[in-house]
Amino acid sequence: MLKSLLIAVVAAFGLAGAALAAAPVAKVKLIEGGITRGELVDILASHGMTVKDSTTSDEDPWLSAKTPKGTEFYVNMYDCTGAGADKRRCNNLQFLAQWDLAKNAGVDSANVYNQKFVFGRAYLSKDGKMFMFDYSVNIRDGVTTANLKRHVDNWLRVLDDVRTHLKV
Repeated sequence: MLKSLLIAVVAAFGLAGAALAAAPVAKVKLIEGGITRGELVDILASHGMTVKDSTTSDEDPWLSAKTPKGTEFYVNMYDCTGAGADKRRCNNLQFLAQWDLAKNAGVDSANVYNQKFVFGRAYLSKDGKMFMFDYSVNIRDGVTTANLKRHVDNWLRVLDDVRTHLKV
């Protein structure tokens, strides 16, 4: 009986392995060497956002965007190489939102957020008048488009979390 059971298990694994081997392999698009402004605009727009290239100097590219829920934010692009708006590829992204300091939100609210939540960083502006929230993504060694889209999904989720927490 044990021998029959062993043969059945081996046969089941063999059939499952054959089915996996026959399944089509999904093509994964890998972004290597950084991302251009245009590529990032396309990814953000695929999430239903309105996006504008707000770059004033090719050395410091950045985008301004609005979420489907109406929250405005920026994406600063760092560690860039190449020349021209269409060819400059950047390896570090900083998503940044800011709000006028609400009467219920201050440095204590930022500290509570930072202690409670893993993603994103809450803090006050240097002049103490704005509540700042950022989320950084490093893609230096490459990233799949699916993974970058997950980062954008996460940004939208944590942006909602901080707005709820701070009542901004």
